[in-house]
Amino acid sequence: MNAVQPPPSAQDDHTDRTGIAPPCHCDGAAKAADCQASCHLNDSSFRERAREILFSGRLITAGAVHLIGLEDIREHLGDRWERVKERVHVYTDRLLEKMLSPQDVWFRHGDSQFIIVFAHADIQAAQLICGKIVESLHQSLLGHSDTSQIVVKTALMEIDGSIAVGSARLDELLNAASQSKAPAGQPPSGERRRPSLAAFALGNDEPPPPPKVLFRPVYDVRHKVISTYTCRPDLLTCRNINQIIMAEFLQEEAIFEYDMEALCHAVRTYDELYKKNFRYAQTIPVHFETLASARRRREYLQSCRMIPPCLIPFLAFELEGLPQGIPNGRLAELVTLLRPFGRATIVILREENTDIGTYARAGVKGVGLAMDFRDGDQRCIDKINAFCPVPRKHGLFAYLDGIRNVEQFQAAIEAGAAYVGGAVVGKDSEFPEHMRRCTERQMLFRARVKARRESA
Repeated sequence: MNAVQPPPSAQDDHTDRTGIAPPCHCDGAAKAADCQASCHLNDSSFRERAREILFSGRLITAGAVHLIGLEDIREHLGDRWERVKERVHVYTDRLLEKMLSPQDVWFRHGDSQFIIVFAHADIQAAQLICGKIVESLHQSLLGHSDTSQIVVKTALMEIDGSIAVGSARLDELLNAASQSKAPAGQPPSGERRRPSLAAFALGNDEPPPPPKVLFRPVYDVRHKVISTYTCRPDLLTCRNINQIIMAEFLQEEAIFEYDMEALCHAVRTYDELYKKNFRYAQTIPVHFETLASARRRREYLQSCRMIPPCLIPFLAFELEGLPQGIPNGRLAELVTLLRPFGRATIVILREENTDIGTYARAGVKGVGLAMDFRDGDQRCIDKINAFCPVPRKHGLFAYLDGIRNVEQFQAAIEAGAAYVGGAVVGKDSEFPEHMRRCTERQMLFRARVKARRESA
C-alpha cells in the first residue's frame, strides 16, 4: 500500500478553483450540524484534488476518490489537539497501512483529513472501509464512536467529465450492508444482537460483559510507602476468561481484550489524575499471548504510541504468562518493544521456574510471584522463602502479589521482597489513592486489627 505525497499543484488552502461556490440550503439551527457536514463536503479543494487524481492516468477501477476527516476528534480534544496531532497522524497512518491493500493510495489533506484512492474496491465497499477506519480511530482515541456522526466523502467523475461530491454516513452503510447480506425475513442488524464467539464458547447466548479493571495497591518495602498500583481484573472478568476453554484462540482474544482495556483504562485514569498533580507509579499487565501474535502485538503497540510522554516515566509493564524455557532473544525482543513506553519491564509468575537468569539477561528489572489463593499459609510461606533470594541473586528485585495475611506479609519482609501487594496491603479499588507512608510495623498492626474485626 502506497502512502504518497499530494500532487504538487494541489494546495492545502480551500480556494474555489472552479469559481463556483458550493450551494448551501441550510436553514435553521436544527440543521446546523448537517449543514456543516454538507457544506464541507463540497469544498472546492477536495473537488480539485479529486479531479487531478481521476485525470492523472492512474488505473483506478473504482473511479472514485474518498475523504475521511478527523474533525470530530480535533473538536473533542480541543486545546490538546496541537500538542497531540502529530501522534494522531502517525496512528492514523499505521491504521491505514493495516486496513488498506498494497495497491491503494492515500495521503493527508490539510490538518485533519485523509484522501484515499482505492485501486479495485467498488464505491460501496470503499465507503464502508473508510467508515470503519474512522470508527476505529474514534474508538481508540476517544474511547467511543457514534456511527451516525461518521461521514465519508466521495468524489465521482460524471459522464460529462465534471466531478460530483457526495456523502454517506457509517450507520447507513452498515445497515445497508447487513440488509443486503441477511436472508429474507431476518430483521435488520440494528434489531438483532451481534453473535459472540465468546458467548458460544461459554455455552450461552449472552455475550460476556466488557472486562473490568481495578487498581491494586503495592507496598514499597524500601521506601516504606504505598505509591505503586498495578492493574488487576475483577472476579467476574477472571471467571469469564477462564471459562472460555473450547478453543485456545478464543481465550487468547479474551486475554487480548483485557490487556487492551487495562492499558487504555490505566492511561486514561492517570492522564486525568496527572492534570490534578496526582503522581504514583503504575504497573500495566500485558500477556505473552498478546505480544506473541503479530496482529495483536501491532494493535497493542499502536495504542502504546498514544501514551502521553509525561506519563511514560511513571509506567512499567508486567509480562504475564511467559512460557517455560522462553529463549533469551525472544524475551529481549518483547522487552525492547515495550521499552519506549515505560520505565521498566517486570515479569509476574504463577509458579516457580528456573528462567530468572534469562529474564535478567533480557533486560527485565524485576520478577514477581503471584500467590495461589488455594494454598494454605505454610505452603505460601515456603514459596516466599524459596522464591525471594533467586531474583536478588541475578540483580533483580523480588515482588510478591496476593499476600493475604499477617503471617505471609511478615515472611515476605523477612525473605527480602522489594514490593508486596495483596489484601493485607489494601483492597482492589476503582481508582488509585493518595500516597500513604507506613512502616512494616504499622502495616502489621493494621493487618492484625483488620483480622480481629473480620473474625469477630
